[in-house]
Amino acid sequence: MSDLAKVILGISFIFVMTSLGAASALLVKNKISVKVSKLIVGFSSGIMIAASIWSLLLPAIEQSEAYGAFNFVPAVAGFLIGGLFLGLIDFLSNKINKTNGGMKKSSKLFLAMTLHNIPEGIAVGVAFGSAWASKDAAVMALALSLAIGMGIQNFPEGMAIALPMKQASGSKAKGFFMGVLSGVVEPVGAVLGFFLAASITVIMPWALSFAAGAMIYVVVSELFPESQVGEGAVLGTWGTMLGFMLMMALDVGLG
Repeated sequence: MSDLAKVILGISFIFVMTSLGAASALLVKNKISVKVSKLIVGFSSGIMIAASIWSLLLPAIEQSEAYGAFNFVPAVAGFLIGGLFLGLIDFLSNKINKTNGGMKKSSKLFLAMTLHNIPEGIAVGVAFGSAWASKDAAVMALALSLAIGMGIQNFPEGMAIALPMKQASGSKAKGFFMGVLSGVVEPVGAVLGFFLAASITVIMPWALSFAAGAMIYVVVSELFPESQVGEGAVLGTWGTMLGFMLMMALDVGLG
């Protein structure tokens, strides 16, 4: 397989796997019981928490070696800025649209996961761009492995968007479409990262931690309250545990 084919395959794979995860919305029945709803919301929470740690914050710290003993600064600052960004959007949407309570939970979930996918896509593109410049077959193989690992992780992330969206809208098609749409930014980011591999690495720690802050804001402000209040709260708890364990296993196991 040529290097060009490997680049195209890797960039396409991360998007295809998100879309396959989103297809889960097409397989569930139209009406979801309260208990199953708690389980789904909890599952999405667990996935987002684990992804924030292993896919975003830890890589952000690892990529901040130039800061020396202060290598935690981009992760901490980016995380705070990401949370403030979602908080600002929440505040403004409530001010502008008081009649329906501002931005819906499902919309904030979609925004957070989409923001999370942008730096992940850029990371894949940077890996391929660096490999292309080096002309080293081993480095290209590592970039392809990263893309495959990222793609496998994207499957449950596609589910984490599509199922709550389907539940909120009552439409299988909308759940699937929004899940797919959240993943479109990944190949776009990957192409950007590929062509700007040499310069874009400087902002990567900040972008990764920014996405983590946005995701955790949504989990704490929207998903936890929904999964932990009322009937079936224990299922929400175990859904969070299962989602966290699954995403942790994928992130750690796939490197």
